Amino acid sequence: MPNREGGYRQQTPQNNKNRKVNSPGSGSVRRGVTAKDASRAVAGDSFHHAPYSPTSDGNTSPARYNAGDLDSDWVRVENPSRKEFPHPSAGTAAQPRRTASGRARRRKPAISRRTFVAGTAAGILLLSGIITLLLPSGGNAAPETAGSASSAQGQRLVAPVPYAGTDTTGSAAASALNWGTVGPVRQEGAYTFTALPAAPDAVPEFGRVSTEWFADAAFLGDSITEGLTYYGINVGGALVLGYQGTSPNQIVNRVVLTNEAGEEEIPLDILTERQPAKLYLLLGTNALTGEGNDDGFLAYYGRMLDELQAALPHTAIFVQSILNVRPEALEKAPGLSPERLGSINSAIRAMCAEKGCSYLNLTEAFTGEDGYLSAEYAQTDGIHLTVSGYNAWIDYLCTHVPYNKSNPYQAGSTWYLSDDVRQRIDDLP
Repeated sequence: MPNREGGYRQQTPQNNKNRKVNSPGSGSVRRGVTAKDASRAVAGDSFHHAPYSPTSDGNTSPARYNAGDLDSDWVRVENPSRKEFPHPSAGTAAQPRRTASGRARRRKPAISRRTFVAGTAAGILLLSGIITLLLPSGGNAAPETAGSASSAQGQRLVAPVPYAGTDTTGSAAASALNWGTVGPVRQEGAYTFTALPAAPDAVPEFGRVSTEWFADAAFLGDSITEGLTYYGINVGGALVLGYQGTSPNQIVNRVVLTNEAGEEEIPLDILTERQPAKLYLLLGTNALTGEGNDDGFLAYYGRMLDELQAALPHTAIFVQSILNVRPEALEKAPGLSPERLGSINSAIRAMCAEKGCSYLNLTEAFTGEDGYLSAEYAQTDGIHLTVSGYNAWIDYLCTHVPYNKSNPYQAGSTWYLSDDVRQRIDDLP
C-alpha cells in the first residue's frame, strides 16, 4: 500500500501463527494456545489449533484437521455444565432424521388446508340437501283441497308478508294478504307532471283563423243556427241549414223541413249533394224541452251521426254542445235544466270520441257564474241568442280549430303565416 511519500514499500507478511481465532460454532476455540492460556479459557469444550502449518517449500497453508493430532495440536477444555453436542462431521446419522422431520412439518400445513377445503365443501353439500328437503316439491305436490281462499293462501306462504294482517293469533285467515290495501299511497300536495297529456276529447283553443275557414263548411241545426242567416252573421260563405223546431230524429227520418227562406228541403239530401269539407252540428234543444226519455234522445243522436258520416265520408264533423238557457226559460222548458243538459252533453262528448267526431264545448264560453246562459248573450225568451251572442259564437269557432299549416290564420295570431312564407312552405318537398 502507498506510504506517506506516495511510494510503495514491501509489506512484510504478518506472523499469524499465534493469532487466536474462534472455532465456528464454539465461541471459545483459539489456535496456538499454550497450556497456560488453556487454563484461563472459559469453561467448556473448546479446541484451539494453529491456523497455518509450514509446508516443504517453507510456505504456510491452512491447517487441516486430523483426528490423530488431537492430543498434540488441540487442547480440550472440559465444562461439566455444558451439554455435549456431536461434531458436525460425526453427526451423519442424526442429519437424515432431522431432514425427514422438517419435511413432515412442511407437509402439515398443506394437509390441513386440504382438509379444511374438503370439510367446507361437504358442509355446503349437506346444507343444500337439507334446504331442498325442507322446500315444498313442485311436481309431486298434493292437490289442494277445497276451502277458503284465505286459508289456502296462508298455507302457501313461507314467509311473513309485509301487507298481512296485524292479528297475532297466528291463524292463516288473519295473516292472509288484504289486496284491497296493497298499492301506491295517494300523495298529498302540489306536484308538476312532466308527462305528455292525453289527447283532448274536445277541440282546444289553437290560434285564430279568419272567416275564410268556413268557405267550404256547412252549419246544420235548429232555429239557433237559422239565426246566422237571419242576423246576417259573416260565416265566410258557409252553407247554413237551420230549421225551426227540428231535432235529431227528424234528420234521421229525412223529414221535409222549411228553411228561413220558406223553401222545403231534406237536409241530408242537400248535404249529400254539396259534400262540404266541414260540418258544424248544433241540435237537441227542441227535443229536450220536456222531461222525457234521455236514452231515446241519445239513441237518435247516435244514429244521426252515423247517417251523416255515411253520407259525408270525407267531411270533418264538429259536434257542438247544447247551450244552457236562462232560469226564466225553465218555466216553459223544464227539461233544459243545467244538470240535465250537463249529463246529455257528457254523453254526446263520449259519443264523439267513440265515433271520431270533434267535440266543441260551447257551454264553457256561454255559461255565466250562476250556471245558466249568460244574460248578455240571451234574448228575452232566455233560449235564443242575441247578435252579441252570435258574434261570440263565431269568435269561439275561429279560435278552436285543429292545427294545419294551411289554415287561414289571422295576422297577429300565433300560427299566422304570410303569403310569402306560405308559398315557401308549399314549395318544400
